[in-house]
Amino acid sequence: MKILLYSSVFWPSTGGVETITATLAENIVRLGHECLVVTETIADREEEPRIYKVIRKPTLKERFELTRQCSLVHSNGASVAMFPFAKLNNKPFIWTHNGYQVSCIDGLGWVDGEPAPMTPIASVNYHLRKNGLSYVLKESFKLAVRRYVANNVDLNIACSNWVAKRQECRKQVVAYTPYSLNKFKAARKIENPQYDFIYVGRLVSEKGVPDLIRAFHLLISDPIYSIKKLAVVGDGNMKPSLENLVQELHLTKNVFFLGSRSGNELVEIIGNSHIAVVPSVWEEPFGGVTLELLAAGRNIIVSAFGGHAECVGDAGLKFKNGDFRSLYECMVRLITDRALAEQQLENATIQLNAFDEVKLTKRYLELYEEVICQKSN
Repeated sequence: MKILLYSSVFWPSTGGVETITATLAENIVRLGHECLVVTETIADREEEPRIYKVIRKPTLKERFELTRQCSLVHSNGASVAMFPFAKLNNKPFIWTHNGYQVSCIDGLGWVDGEPAPMTPIASVNYHLRKNGLSYVLKESFKLAVRRYVANNVDLNIACSNWVAKRQECRKQVVAYTPYSLNKFKAARKIENPQYDFIYVGRLVSEKGVPDLIRAFHLLISDPIYSIKKLAVVGDGNMKPSLENLVQELHLTKNVFFLGSRSGNELVEIIGNSHIAVVPSVWEEPFGGVTLELLAAGRNIIVSAFGGHAECVGDAGLKFKNGDFRSLYECMVRLITDRALAEQQLENATIQLNAFDEVKLTKRYLELYEEVICQKSN
C-alpha cells in the first residue's frame, strides 16, 4: 500500500498531532509499506532525516496528482483539505478524530478558559452570544462542511473511546493513535529523584495547572510535607499568572518552573521526579503525555473525565476535573501508601502493552486494507 498521510501541522511545529503523524508514518514504512506525509507547515530549518517523504504546502495540481498515485488518503486531525482530491480520484478517505471537530464550532469544547458546549446547536447558540452573528455564520458553515465530510468518508476513526462517546459518527471505529514511548523508558534508570511531583505540558487554561498548584499548597501546609518539591515543565500564556499564584501562596521555595524541554533533556527531568500529575480541566481527547509518563516509570495522577483516564486505566489515580481538594487527597495517598504505588507501577506494564506503537500501527494497516477492499468491490 501507498498511504498519503495528511497532517495540517507537522515538524518543526510540535504537539500531539505532529508526534502521532511522525510515529505512524515511520512505522508504516518499517512494516513494509509506503507513506507520504502532506502538510501545510513550512520548514524554517533543515529537514530532519526520515524514512518517509514530506511534502509541504503542495499546489492544487500537486495535491491531485499525489492523491491519484496513492492507495488511500488518511487525514490525521481536524482538516478535511484532502477530501475533495480523494473524491475526484475515487480514492478511499479515512479521517482520524483527535478532538471534537464535528460536534462544535470550536472543535474543542473549551473557549477562552472555560468549557464550551460540545453539541452543534448548543455550540452555535453559545458562539452567537459570545462572538456575534457574522462569526457564527462563517464558523457554522465550516462546522457544516466538517459534518458533511464525516458523513461521507469511507471510515471515521475516533482516537479514544471517550471521543467516540462524545462525538458519534457514522462508519466509526476506535483505534488508539500510536506514540513513540521507548525513549521515555530511560527515565526508569534514574534513582533518588530531585522532585516529588512533576507536571509536563503546555501552560494554558485547559490544562488545570492552577488546580495542581493549589492542591500542592494544601499538601505542604502540613509540616510533614513542607519540603516537598513540584517541577512544572512547559511554557504557555498562563506562565506569568501561574508564577504570580506561586508567589501569592508563598511557594517559591517549593515550585520550580523549568520551561519547555524536549528529547533527552525532558526524559532526564521526568526521571528526576517521583509522581507525575496530569490535571486537565478540559476533556482531553487522548492521553499521550500520560502514556509517556507511564513509560518513564512514574506513578501518576490524572483527571477523571477525558482521554487521560482511559489511557492510565488501573495504573494511576483519578480525581474529578477541576477539584483541587480531590487532587490533594490523591497526592497524599500516593505518598503514604507505598503498596498502592508499587501496584500501580506493576499495572502500568500491562497498560502500556495495549499502547505498543507497532501493534497500533498494525491496527491502522488492517483498517486501511479493509477500506481499500470495500472501495474496490
